[in-house]
Amino acid sequence: MNPFQVLEISPDASAEDIKASYHRLAKQWHPDRYMGEEKAEAEERFRELAEAFSILKDPVKRAAYEQQAPKTGQPTVSEANLALERTPEDWATMARTAYEEGNQDQARALIHYAIRLDPANAKHHALLAAILEREGEDLRAVVKALETAVRLAPRDVDSHLRLAQHFQTLGLLARSQGHLQLAREIAPNHPKLRAAAARTGRSSKTAGPNPKSGAGEQAQDLIHQLKDLWGRWTRKG
Repeated sequence: MNPFQVLEISPDASAEDIKASYHRLAKQWHPDRYMGEEKAEAEERFRELAEAFSILKDPVKRAAYEQQAPKTGQPTVSEANLALERTPEDWATMARTAYEEGNQDQARALIHYAIRLDPANAKHHALLAAILEREGEDLRAVVKALETAVRLAPRDVDSHLRLAQHFQTLGLLARSQGHLQLAREIAPNHPKLRAAAARTGRSSKTAGPNPKSGAGEQAQDLIHQLKDLWGRWTRKG
C-alpha cells in the first residue's frame, strides 16, 4: 500500500493537505453510506484510508515509510500485507485513538470493522457504546451494544452501570435496578459505586430523613449520581 496514492496526495504533501484529503475521502467512503456489496467495498476502502492516514499523520512513521519505500513505487510484500497483519485489537486501538481525538465517524467505522473481525470481544462492543453515547442520537443502539458486552463478559461492572443509567433514561426502572444490583454484587467496592453512594449520602443528610424513601428511590438516587459522575468522567457533564 502506498499511503500517498491511497489519500490521493503527492509525496511532498503538508500535514494540512494530508488531514484535509483524509477527511474528504473518509466522508466519501464512509460505510454507513452504502448497502450490500458496495458496503463491503466501502469498508475496505475506509480501512485503507485509516491505515494510510495513521502512517502519514505521524512524522516518525512517515519518515520511516519514505526511507523504506521502494524506488519503483511498487509496494513491498510487507506493505501489501500490512493491513492483513493487523489484529482486531489493533483496529480497536485505532478506533479508541480516533474517539479520544474526537473523530467520531472514523472511530465508529473502525470499531465496527474490529467487531466484524472479532464479534466475541466484549471490549469492542463497550467501546462502540461509548462512541454512540458521545454522538447522543441512538440510545437503543447504545443499549444493544452494552447488552452484547455484558452477555460476552457478565462481570463487566462498567457496562452494567452504564446500562442501569440508560434503562432509567428509557423509563425501564426494573431493568435499571437489576443491572445496578448486579454491579453491586460483582464489585461492591467499585470506585464509581463508592463515589456515587457517598454523594447520595451527603444529599440525604442535607435533605434530612425521609421515612417514605424506599430501596427503589435510593437506587434511583444512586443511578442519578452515577450518571452525573459518568458525565464528568467522559467530559459530557
